[in-house]
Amino acid sequence: MTARRVRRGALALTLTAALGAAAIVGVATAAKPPVTRSLSASGSELAFSKRTLSAPKGKVRLVLRNRATIEHNIAIRGNGLRPKKGKVVGQGGVSRVTATVTPGRYTYYCSVGGHQAAGMTGVLTVPKPARRPRR
Repeated sequence: MTARRVRRGALALTLTAALGAAAIVGVATAAKPPVTRSLSASGSELAFSKRTLSAPKGKVRLVLRNRATIEHNIAIRGNGLRPKKGKVVGQGGVSRVTATVTPGRYTYYCSVGGHQAAGMTGVLTVPKPARRPRR
């Protein structure tokens, strides 16, 4: 066997091992999809259909279906989270925002000028995980 063939064989084994390790890591670290909570804007124009929501810690997606005749969006802030805002949409549109949340309270709101002050706001609660009893 020539030195060149030995090097090619070693390179092939190294690449195979690296690709296998990458595949295993990819499976092990696959992210869970976000938990989705839906609400709508309709009726009284400046109110969400739900004033309170809850979700487990981790990624959460808030989805707002705008059934109102004026533009709205969904935004979230609080508990150390920098404000995140979904796009502003007209009637029939959908605004989404995704955030990683930890136990605590968050405010979701419409960030269109004056809408939050007029009452278009709600509270998202992320409970602390239940403690397992000691044995």
